[in-house]
Amino acid sequence: MNGPRIDPGEAKRILEERARAAGFDLVGVARAEPLEEGGERLRVWQEAGMAADMGYMHRPVELLSDPKKLQKSAKSVVSLGVSYYPGEHPENTEGGGRIARYAWGRDYHEVIKGRLFRLREDLEEVLGVRIKARGFTDAVPLLERSAAQHAGLGFFGRNSCLINDRVGSYFFIADLILDLELEPDEPGIGTCGRCTRCMDKCPTGAIKAPGVVDARLCISYLTIENRAEIPRDLRPLVSDWSFGCDVCQEVCPYNKRKATRSRWPEFSEGAGAGPYLEIEEVLEIRSDEEFERRFAGTPLTRPGRAGLLRNCCVAAGNLGLEKAVPALVRCLLEDESPLVRSHAAWALGEIGGAERALREAAGVELDPSCLEEIELALAGGTTGAPVG
Repeated sequence: MNGPRIDPGEAKRILEERARAAGFDLVGVARAEPLEEGGERLRVWQEAGMAADMGYMHRPVELLSDPKKLQKSAKSVVSLGVSYYPGEHPENTEGGGRIARYAWGRDYHEVIKGRLFRLREDLEEVLGVRIKARGFTDAVPLLERSAAQHAGLGFFGRNSCLINDRVGSYFFIADLILDLELEPDEPGIGTCGRCTRCMDKCPTGAIKAPGVVDARLCISYLTIENRAEIPRDLRPLVSDWSFGCDVCQEVCPYNKRKATRSRWPEFSEGAGAGPYLEIEEVLEIRSDEEFERRFAGTPLTRPGRAGLLRNCCVAAGNLGLEKAVPALVRCLLEDESPLVRSHAAWALGEIGGAERALREAAGVELDPSCLEEIELALAGGTTGAPVG
């Protein structure tokens, strides 16, 4: 930072004022110091194998837990919260693929980034100094939830989400690492009390202990970050989720009492894909170019075309969605991705009535995993009654 020395308390007051004017619901400050507790928690989680194959979560703990590894001149870490809550899912009467609430609208990375850097420019103008800053939201190696807890934005719930006692947990976290000294906030404190709803209701039992989520079982990981098949024994538990999962937040008493709709129109139902995907429509997407056109500017591009179609196959199978059978058959016989073909075969086995197509596919399929799925489907599927 270049220019006159700024009083940390006054700078903090101005920051809060400008951040709220920019639309941020929560704002807090911590010193740019190593996140020792969060780093140790990460180390234990990594060593237990719970990071699955998420490469960015296997980075050295020292990098992920120290803001000065990202900016040597850092003095303060500003954590900002943006509510994304768009409302409750309507009843799934049309047999759609359910989308986690954070992904109903536009891609939060791009939406928040613009306001984040305008906030820094605003601070420079008001304070009359040049500020060196690093701004990001879920895009660089830093334990953002730990940083936000240090800055007073909330406490860690049993589901590992950061919970704020005013707005619940449906909020994005964004950060500005600044070479500006700001008066720090007290770390966030709170408790879930005796409540274990999130642990009890997690469909796959992914919450292994308070605050410890095994990504290998988490539906959000399985449907978004996972590039491979969804394990057969977990597919029925995915239910109708086609992108992410909100169950551990839906059952949280803080969200039932505190969640209020986002003030940012970019995160509303009408700004993007909304609460449900039309499964049959998604299953007809045959090229990456068509996929990118359809979902550009939304978080739904994250799993890639094959990943999203895989998810929709699983949702269709769990819903017993007979109207999706023609699209599933085309996936089985025509899609270039073995991942899509194998999950289409599974879905057809769950729904039933497509034995002829499955036998046709068995005669031409060369991929061993697809052939195995086809054989199991012809043998009668793997689950009981459909979800719905």
